Amino acid sequence: MMEYSVAGASSSYSFWIYRSFWKLVDWLYPPHCAGCGKGGIRWCADCQSKVIEIHPPYCLKCGIPTKGEKICINCSTNEPFFDAIRAYAFYQEPLRTALHRLKYHRDIALGDIFALHLIELFHHLAWDIDLITAVPLGVVRFRERGYNQASLLAYPLSLATRIPYHSKVLKRVRETDSQVKLSVQERQENVLDAFQAKSDLVAGKKVLVVDDVTTTGSTLNACAKALKVAGANQVYGLTLARTIHQIK
Repeated sequence: MMEYSVAGASSSYSFWIYRSFWKLVDWLYPPHCAGCGKGGIRWCADCQSKVIEIHPPYCLKCGIPTKGEKICINCSTNEPFFDAIRAYAFYQEPLRTALHRLKYHRDIALGDIFALHLIELFHHLAWDIDLITAVPLGVVRFRERGYNQASLLAYPLSLATRIPYHSKVLKRVRETDSQVKLSVQERQENVLDAFQAKSDLVAGKKVLVVDDVTTTGSTLNACAKALKVAGANQVYGLTLARTIHQIK
């Protein structure tokens, strides 16, 4: 089993228990790498070596890689509701296949592995956050899938950082189409006013919203709008991956 070092996580006993549970599951039911199929491990070192992490220069708002500009043209033209978004790596193979397994094939143990990278990124960013939540699924999609893949990343991040996690902070108030094949404008229209936030939980607070993949940032921006309407002071977004074709 490949081990990871996570800065600051050792201080959380709950996080240690969470990780120990998944190690026990792996011992009882030996896994296969979600990227290449290698036996005995959920995510192997070879697949991890192919992951391309996102480093500066990038837009200080949406996190999109730039040629040195501090704020990209999209954010300078249409200021987003979120304060900042960051992603761990580019959405390409073998990470793409692994995230598909997490999202569509019930390989929920991958949430434990990939949350480790979000934890390290979060500690590096040093954002001051009061509570953590995840982008919610609609009722129909949740019933079909049985779980929210974003929550599988957000919950262990909460355990490791000891920042409270609230799954009910955001609610998707109407069903939306899949964002996969939509244009930038269609994505924005698809999620427009699709979320509501609970003011009693977020008023005056700094909220971190977690998701698996970001493409245009439309979903996280819609979440941020709902949170700020409900009184949130600041809203940040953290995702595991970002699609490559959005590089400017």
